[in-house]
Amino acid sequence: MKRMIYGSLVFLLLTGCSTNFRYLQHVSYHQMGLLIKRTSIKKALEKYSFNEEQKKKLQLVSEIKTFTREKLKLNIDRGLYSSYVHLERPYVSYLLRVSPVYELTAYKWDFPIVGSMPYKGFFDKDKTKKAAASFPEEEYDVSIRGVRAYSTLGWFNDPVLSTMLFYKETDFVVMVFHELMHTVLFFKNHVDFNERFAEFVGRQAALLFYTNKEGPESETVQKMLLEWEDELLFSSFMVSEYEMLDKWYKEHKGEINRERKQNRLQEIQERFRVEIQVNLKTNRYYYFSNQELNNAQLLSYRSYNYNMAEFEKLFDSSLVNRDIKAFVEYCAQFKKEKDPEAAISQAIVNLE
Repeated sequence: MKRMIYGSLVFLLLTGCSTNFRYLQHVSYHQMGLLIKRTSIKKALEKYSFNEEQKKKLQLVSEIKTFTREKLKLNIDRGLYSSYVHLERPYVSYLLRVSPVYELTAYKWDFPIVGSMPYKGFFDKDKTKKAAASFPEEEYDVSIRGVRAYSTLGWFNDPVLSTMLFYKETDFVVMVFHELMHTVLFFKNHVDFNERFAEFVGRQAALLFYTNKEGPESETVQKMLLEWEDELLFSSFMVSEYEMLDKWYKEHKGEINRERKQNRLQEIQERFRVEIQVNLKTNRYYYFSNQELNNAQLLSYRSYNYNMAEFEKLFDSSLVNRDIKAFVEYCAQFKKEKDPEAAISQAIVNLE
């Protein structure tokens, strides 16, 4: 039970949860419920009516874990993703992000294990909405999104969730690698860095996985390479837009109203349509131009898509030479830095 509670706390912290008693009760109850429902993937394949695509994804999990240990030489618990939980819903949980209405900064919740978190998670959408409603809309932007997967950082042998099977195959593989990376390396107080790190390594690992599995000229690998080009293009665009928008808020503090702000956000989307969307090689980010943006939603992109070019430079450097284990080990040396992201950025500059 003690480990169960600790694991629930880890989920709380990973998803930005408040540690008040009612909230702890809510998360512990649902986390324990997931663990109780676990069954082996082998038994799940016999019990549930999966389509062929879903069966393939479940069968790929074992290959991904073996590849991580034997090819990438990264240490992961063998029990991770060895079980399955079926949920009668599209998302396992929901994340709430909050930002001041005229500032590009995240509202944060502080916790004893993982530190400061820029989001808060719930297993129930109504509870998420209720928490969002506690932030006055004249003062804050809020964003709620469904979550299909999460990691307890190795506290438990996380199961494959039915919600994870909604991803297309290659994104499913990226997602599994992403979540595994959270158990390999985690930086306290630096959630955005952790997510970008896991996303970068997850994508590079998935690309190598399919290259080994199907060959470098396969249709899958070629499509993933195009998606990565789009990822770098979008990431570069967002870096520039974050900087300009942050500067705009600061320079016009006290002068901005809702209409003026909305016009400014629409300018970002128009630049995306004119400068970026026309150059995308896949439809990966087409939705961005039609999304209803606010500060909280923009900060979500900052968690996962910001400045991927820096990771790419390090990955390409002679020190790492596109070796994933070497990349992970290089990043790990900055784990005790007050600002590991800045330290790594400076190290990359020194490499050039």
